[in-house]
Amino acid sequence: MVYTIFNIIFVVISLVIILIGILWKKKEENEKLKDIYDKIKEFFDKYYKLLIVILFLLTMFTSLYKIGEVPYGMHVDEAGMAYDAYSLSEYGVDRYLNKFPVYLTNYGGGQSAMYAYMVAFFIKIFGLNMISIRLPAIIFRLLIFICGLSIIKNEKSKLKSFIFMFLLTIVPYFIMQSRFGLDCNLLVSFITIAVCFFIQAIKTESNGRLIISGIFFGLSLYTYALSYIIIPILLLFICVYLFYIKKMNIKKLIILGIPIFLLALPLILMILVNNGIINEVTGIITIPKLKDYRGTEVSLKNIINNLYIIPSILSFDNKKIFNDILIYNSISYFGTIYYFTIPFFILGFIKGCKEFYKSLRNKEFNINVIFIFWFFSVLICQLLILEPNINKANAIFVPIIYFATIGIYETIKKMKLLIIPISLILLINFGLFFNYYFYQYNDETKGQFFFATHYLDAIEYSKNLGKEHIYIARDLTAQEHIYILLDNKISPYDYKEDNIETTYNNNKITYTFNIPEELDSNNVYIIGSDETLFNKFKDLGFNEMRFGGLTVFSK
Repeated sequence: MVYTIFNIIFVVISLVIILIGILWKKKEENEKLKDIYDKIKEFFDKYYKLLIVILFLLTMFTSLYKIGEVPYGMHVDEAGMAYDAYSLSEYGVDRYLNKFPVYLTNYGGGQSAMYAYMVAFFIKIFGLNMISIRLPAIIFRLLIFICGLSIIKNEKSKLKSFIFMFLLTIVPYFIMQSRFGLDCNLLVSFITIAVCFFIQAIKTESNGRLIISGIFFGLSLYTYALSYIIIPILLLFICVYLFYIKKMNIKKLIILGIPIFLLALPLILMILVNNGIINEVTGIITIPKLKDYRGTEVSLKNIINNLYIIPSILSFDNKKIFNDILIYNSISYFGTIYYFTIPFFILGFIKGCKEFYKSLRNKEFNINVIFIFWFFSVLICQLLILEPNINKANAIFVPIIYFATIGIYETIKKMKLLIIPISLILLINFGLFFNYYFYQYNDETKGQFFFATHYLDAIEYSKNLGKEHIYIARDLTAQEHIYILLDNKISPYDYKEDNIETTYNNNKITYTFNIPEELDSNNVYIIGSDETLFNKFKDLGFNEMRFGGLTVFSK
């Protein structure tokens, strides 16, 4: 309730600030106000580089601080990716014994492989631990910062550049997505890098940078399957625009297109395999046939049902089915970019559209157009797919921050001292978010289904009881077997994909994913909400320990 009141106040203040900025006339500014602003501007000009370094260090800090503790637990897809990464690192195969697959099978529906290969590399260096698993997310958040700075540094105003970098540093979305290894979150990083080199290539007419851009556009296809929709739409929009303003020709199109096509080829073959057009490819690499191919999830019929994603992107996953289980994407108290920032985003987007029109009219290149295309490419994708959410829309947040920057900067330009209340409120929002996320979030989100929090607590407690056999009931959390495989570094050659309810042994403890009829006091049992089974253990005199909705029984 307190956060709701704060957010209402902040949004009202935001709207008032924008209104003042719109109505304010520069001639009304007195000399004293101008003098204060000039001192602020002088400070930014003098210490700009130092301020950027401070923001970079803050970005690093908010990604690394309590990295093994917040968020608590491990996301089910993160755990699946990590086990495949461990298998690839140690055995050269994923858990289905596919040799260096271009696409992971994961739990049957598939998972992009880029993140897993990065983790496999870090496992070789640092071993299998939480740092190795989450390090790629941290590194690529820092690369977003660096490439974002490269994109914005050519702006005439250092203040505008600073605002952009400041928002990239403090908004909740970028902090939260860098703190766990959800493979799809790499998409925003790779597109940012690709767009950075693309803009440089257009401005400098450098074919070398165009090739690098093409490479990263191609590599982005290995970060998330939705890139198969987003990248073609984005490149189509950009290339049509550049041909229109005469900044693109056939030669440049070929230079850009060759690395994209070559990198996309294995994935094109993967799509053909999973549509039954060609057989599975094995050899040096594997192009696998998925057990549950999800290519049919894209349809024009989804558009009306998916309109909820538009407010969700700026707030939280607010479709009813997502409220309780996707809090790892965003926190309703703060939204993805802070509610205070939303009106500035809208104002900046309107300004960007005006610049788009001016660019077409004058046939002059404008980076605002690239960000508009980027925004709409992701949004179109979200409207077409089945049940979109914030992590599926991760690539949209750099353009959102870019347009929020424009909105804030244009407001400050009209009434310069508005920089003071805007800065203070953003810092207050960041302080509130930081305190909540790092010191309260775990307590309020304990029991997240997709993070197996109570389940992992129950497993850890059971391991410390000194028993040799732990029996685990099914459906206690999402894909509970994967955490045991990962924690005990079970060989993928011992993994039984057709019989999950099998027994795994790490030479100290034996795990079985099934509760037997005969109960032995020498064993440990973990069950869920089965009341009959619960009473059976109690009647036999077993001791109980509760972890949320789970119970550990032992003697």
